Amino acid sequence: MGVSTISLGLGLGGGKAATSSGRSGGGGGGFNIDLRDTHSNIIARSGDAVGTIAFATDTYDLYVFDGSNWYFYDYNSTTAFASTLSASFDGTDDYLAVGSSYDLGTLSLWFKSDATITKSSSTKALVGFTGVSTYAVYASIQTGGNVTGAVTDELITLYTGDWAYSYSSSSGSINTDWHHLAVRWTGSDYEIYLDGTQVKNDDGQVVGDQSKAKIPISSFDVGIRNGSDRAFDGLIDEVAIWSTPLSASATADLYNSGVPSDLTSLSPNGWWRMGENDSGSNGATIGTVTDQGSGGNNGTGTNGPTYSSTTP
Repeated sequence: MGVSTISLGLGLGGGKAATSSGRSGGGGGGFNIDLRDTHSNIIARSGDAVGTIAFATDTYDLYVFDGSNWYFYDYNSTTAFASTLSASFDGTDDYLAVGSSYDLGTLSLWFKSDATITKSSSTKALVGFTGVSTYAVYASIQTGGNVTGAVTDELITLYTGDWAYSYSSSSGSINTDWHHLAVRWTGSDYEIYLDGTQVKNDDGQVVGDQSKAKIPISSFDVGIRNGSDRAFDGLIDEVAIWSTPLSASATADLYNSGVPSDLTSLSPNGWWRMGENDSGSNGATIGTVTDQGSGGNNGTGTNGPTYSSTTP
């Protein structure tokens, strides 16, 4: 079920909270709250009447159902922000090519795998790097196990060519819901954040004798590795990169209770929203994805990825 952030104009007085009776405390017309539940339970609902209004008990946001999607008013926001499209990859050969250079300080994205991820899953690349180091033609952020013998039981791995950093679990899994993923350079190590929690618990040197270091990237692809390998099958949205690492708290906060947020104030070097700024539409083939960060490095859909209206 899709969810987007909008200003509902429900008489909330520019962001004032509704009273416990469901009436506006901001002066304007009144309205009734039809249900109260957590954010995740609300956006998973279907079959409600058009115009149903819900209140999230964990995020304090108000939601309206249009018959297909939940739209919500974020009481913390003063401007509207909506994630209405994502990129759909077929797991065969399509991807988004971004020809640009960064240091990997922090990277953030949302993903929804077509299949549950376990240590036995085939490895799939969410992002593939190129030109990282002598050994890193195939560097990437990948889901699934058996990336390299340097770590074991991997669910998510940041593989640099020299080193592997992983979230490993012999019995765990990542389901097919939307998840937020971030990696962050601490100054001496890489962390992996899944849904706002630091989960990296293993690392190992793969080849060479290089010390751990922040990764320089000459270019990268979204949804594939090295342009032809380990293609991801599922949805990816809101990819952003910072050459200077965000703080640990800022990285964790990118999860935002499971809802993408406006990253403008965090000044990403690159930010690819997957359609909202490019007149995209559900099912349309992805052409150019405009970089909303400071780098001006647009992405190009390759081999036919499409836009999807399914979003976090």
